Amino acid sequence: MSGVKWEAYRVGPAVGFTTLRSGGADADPLDAVRAFLDEAAPGAEIARVHQVHGRGVHLAEAPAALPYPRADALVTEKRGLALVVLTADCVPLLLADEGGRVAAAVHAGRRGALADVAGAALEFVERWFSIEPSSLFARLGPAIGPCCYEVSDEIADEIAGRWGEGFVRRPPEGGPRLDLPGLVENQLLSRGVRPERLAVSGACTRCESGRYWSYRAQGDGAGRMASGVLLPG
Repeated sequence: MSGVKWEAYRVGPAVGFTTLRSGGADADPLDAVRAFLDEAAPGAEIARVHQVHGRGVHLAEAPAALPYPRADALVTEKRGLALVVLTADCVPLLLADEGGRVAAAVHAGRRGALADVAGAALEFVERWFSIEPSSLFARLGPAIGPCCYEVSDEIADEIAGRWGEGFVRRPPEGGPRLDLPGLVENQLLSRGVRPERLAVSGACTRCESGRYWSYRAQGDGAGRMASGVLLPG
């Protein structure tokens, strides 16, 4: 894909972005992030984690350095530090408070959503910074939708048993399908994030696999997209 290689948007007072599918599967998505930051916020640096499909939260106070912390959410109050998570069907969740004090980036795959990683990020922000969920803006980026996310009966029953049958679709043909973005959205709303402050991309990465990377569409040949959030300088 040529031309623009990212989507940019607001997350309350913060800057949010998602890179698009470009280059080969081995292309580094952080190259597109650096290009975006060179335009949008010259001098900004990048923080990331080693994602493990859990609910760990890392307080990012400096740019990323090996070995990356093992976690699936990053939180910062440092300006000029872009928090980045990588996805290829999982839900990228970006948060920022109304005062522009704190931002967070969350990687929510099936296992992370089952463990409520979104809730863990909200709890961390409230505990460390005394910022309630009602003061946060949130955005869910492109992710695989319930149209395409077929799962086993065992996984469907596990999700339904923990979070309710409403996040599982059971069509007359084919296996059950999981509404992963809907589950993460519900976890945010149930903890007090205001509906008018929650934006959802709605794009399905598998349906739009020419624009976004999708593991379900491209398998081991899938690259990764980077989604991030940056507090204003």
